[in-house]
Amino acid sequence: MVNLTDDEKRILQGEEGHVKQACMEYLVEYCQVAGAERLVDLDGTGDMHTPTTSSSSFFPIEMAELEQLANDGVQFKIPTYANKAPFGELTPVHGWEHCNMCCGRGPERHDDPDFHVKASHEDFYKIFRKMGLMTTFSCANYLTMTYWPSVGQHCSWFESSQIPYCNATLGARTNIDGGLATCLLGKAPYYDMHITENRYGTVLVETDRLIKSDVEWDVYGFAIGEACNVDVPVVTGTSRPTTTQYEKFNSAVSTGGAVRMYHLPGITPEAPTIEFATGGKKFARQVMLDNSVLKATYETLNFHTSDDVDLVYLGCPHLNMVDLLLLSRKLEGKKCKVPLWIMTTPWIYNAAKEHGYVDIYEKAGAHLMSGTCLAAMGTVPEGVRNVAVDTSKQAFYVTGCYPDDDNRLQVCYGSSDDCVDAALTGKWHGEWR
Repeated sequence: MVNLTDDEKRILQGEEGHVKQACMEYLVEYCQVAGAERLVDLDGTGDMHTPTTSSSSFFPIEMAELEQLANDGVQFKIPTYANKAPFGELTPVHGWEHCNMCCGRGPERHDDPDFHVKASHEDFYKIFRKMGLMTTFSCANYLTMTYWPSVGQHCSWFESSQIPYCNATLGARTNIDGGLATCLLGKAPYYDMHITENRYGTVLVETDRLIKSDVEWDVYGFAIGEACNVDVPVVTGTSRPTTTQYEKFNSAVSTGGAVRMYHLPGITPEAPTIEFATGGKKFARQVMLDNSVLKATYETLNFHTSDDVDLVYLGCPHLNMVDLLLLSRKLEGKKCKVPLWIMTTPWIYNAAKEHGYVDIYEKAGAHLMSGTCLAAMGTVPEGVRNVAVDTSKQAFYVTGCYPDDDNRLQVCYGSSDDCVDAALTGKWHGEWR
């Protein structure tokens, strides 16, 4: 039984139109599946995968209905951002000209200008922009949204690595449910990470080394995900993370497992101490991820039989502005021996171009792109069999481009410096240090 307010009942009965009614029907069913007894009013921000989760694939809603809604002045109830590239085929927003490959297994090509225009769904986004959607087109749109939720605010985000960023890094509250229904109505099922008791740490995670480099944060995060799955870890043994390290860690814990929330005592908002992080309760269990475990995790992600690299990919999650600055310094005056693809958010791409980074990359034989990722694009250029990457998430996901054992894509995984070296030399020299 889902307890609805009088206003929510009126929406469910169709008194505010068919679109809102369909959204409320979806949320009620969602509550029933999740075991939520009511909805919570959202006072934070929203994140939507578009256009698929905003169309008839989830709701019996026609484009004409959405257009009428926009013309009637209906707005999203909370500040809402577009999560992924506008193209259903996940073609990059910028840099698509350099993608000499097909879209997944289909005949269309990412580098076809006619296809790029056709796949842009511009009419769809005109409608949604009118309703207030901000088209950041990024899995890491928190880098550019410029309006973060504050501690304790209820949000509705969607992409996996964004969930721990919202819950743990920012201290706001979200489940994996960002979409048309939650953002349009400003409501979400009240369960899991929206409830204070569910946010307390239950597993103490320790290590025997100080986690301080980018790759250490990434490997540690993946190992924590594997060890904790859906539990909430209290993580010790780390330095104070940078923005880049938060990005890597949040994507890693939600790839190795399904960690939506964690605590770094003395660092994250809800964990000034371990006692605060646990709500004063004892840990259900303790996990030691020593150097041998972390080395084994690294080797699991770093699977290749040849040191010859065919393609280097950086930008999962999307690179922030400082990442791009540092990368430009490493590439200036150099020349890549193998293709180097760099991915960022569309909004940051424009800033990088203004700062001259794009020009530096191009002179080095590298290409800056935006709005998607190599794994999401569904394949790799012809002849590529060994890819170098610097995040566990991309190492884990990109093998889906070639799921059969005979053609399994091999992955060299390591630090950003290891990947830059591979781009410049065509060889992999990375190792766990």
